[in-house]
Amino acid sequence: TNWWESTQFGNNQGANDCMTELFGVKNIFSNPKPVELLRGLLQIGNVKNPDIVLDFFSGSATTAHALMQLNEEDKKDRHFILIQSTETVKCGSEAERQGYRTIDQIGIERIKRAAAKIRKEHPDTTADLGFRHYTLAEPSQHTLDELEKFDPNENSFFTSDLLTEFGKPTVLATWLNRDGYGLTAKPEEIDFAGYKGYYIGQHLYLIDKKLTNEAIEAILNKFETDGNFNPKNVVLFGYSFLWTEREALQTNLKRLKDKDVNFDIRY
Repeated sequence: TNWWESTQFGNNQGANDCMTELFGVKNIFSNPKPVELLRGLLQIGNVKNPDIVLDFFSGSATTAHALMQLNEEDKKDRHFILIQSTETVKCGSEAERQGYRTIDQIGIERIKRAAAKIRKEHPDTTADLGFRHYTLAEPSQHTLDELEKFDPNENSFFTSDLLTEFGKPTVLATWLNRDGYGLTAKPEEIDFAGYKGYYIGQHLYLIDKKLTNEAIEAILNKFETDGNFNPKNVVLFGYSFLWTEREALQTNLKRLKDKDVNFDIRY
């Protein structure tokens, strides 16, 4: 209070009133931060456009609320990454009575409601008000054991199915972020003779099992006949492919004329 006046940067009572307005009930979350305070911090810290704001202890997601609101005001394109453990709400609390089991569920709902409020107040907004929710999960001990003894040169499938345990979207999102496309990129799904591949920018991602010879021919045909299809990297989820399939694809890619394609197998 000695540095930033509450009249400009908010206070706890105002933050509580904001939550009450959004959720329609009081005391859904204890001691939320004022949107005005986060807004002031974002304005100080924002050095480029677009910028990424990281909040390791997101709580009720005030950071996301302030960021979306500020993006609408100054028409910039900041992005947020919020992290919150699955901490349970207090037994008998208003949050529990409203059906929330963990604090992160409150934050998710707040982002949705804050975005809806901004859209209602600014129907012509072009601000990005969407988000994606990711959950961290540990692999089972069986999978860890199989990973340890996995031999990529054996001509057999990986005995434990990582795609079933984690899901193809997890693998794809990990790669997209690693390759610089961000957490919200949407690659194009392409059908190669019944086999699904995912194309974006300079990358073609192949994740599923059972890459047939017909699929390999379809991939080569796409390279040779579609001028808009020009990935510089073909990325394979190594656990899904037989050694013979990897060799067949790599050998056929070398047939392409005037195209330098990097063959990338990831585990």
